[in-house]
Amino acid sequence: AAGVQALAVSSFFPNLSSLDVSKNDIGVAGIQELAASSSLFSLTYLNVSENRICAAGVQALAASSFFPELASMDASKNEIGDAGMQALAASIFFPKLTSLNVSVNRL
Repeated sequence: AAGVQALAVSSFFPNLSSLDVSKNDIGVAGIQELAASSSLFSLTYLNVSENRICAAGVQALAASSFFPELASMDASKNEIGDAGMQALAASIFFPKLTSLNVSVNRL
């Protein structure tokens, strides 16, 4: 997750609109780093599929106000479960989200 942490705190990508960190085994720690990053404010697409993310990781994303432009997110093939899906469904922080892939998550 050190690479994700470096990306999350970097100020060199203020206009980054698409981020794919799929299949990197970032786990909860990595997704929490992304969720806490004010540097990724411009993201419109986020792919965190196949990263062993559980409900706690998705709950961190759902509680983050740093993704106001996010239109599409792929969180498939993780372990978010019912609690993670409930957090996403209740989140007020994704006003532009139009596409959400949560397939293969034991919902």
